[in-house]
Amino acid sequence: MSNSIPATSSPIDSRALLTEFDSSGLNAAAFARSKGLPSCRIYNALQRRSGKLRARRLAARAQSNALLPVHVIDAKPAPQPAAMELLLARGHRVLIGSDFDVPTLRRLLGALAQC
Repeated sequence: MSNSIPATSSPIDSRALLTEFDSSGLNAAAFARSKGLPSCRIYNALQRRSGKLRARRLAARAQSNALLPVHVIDAKPAPQPAAMELLLARGHRVLIGSDFDVPTLRRLLGALAQC
């Protein structure tokens, strides 16, 4: 067996790689470096062997396909159309709703008259 296994090896090669890793006494990162492989290749092969990678992928797929509850809440009532519209000298508009407060409107008109 050569000292380097290509990163695109088949699953059979992964089994051989893991057998060699098991007997190497090295940790996964050191073994991957010694073979010129990215360490994720060893970690993924180890997880595949233990079934964790498949379980994690299935769980992620199930979660992404899961239906989520929908809660319908009362929508805000539509705004009431303005009861009045004041056009000011400089082109500004003041919209006054049908539920306006008379004393507040008087103060507003007094303040506008001073401008």
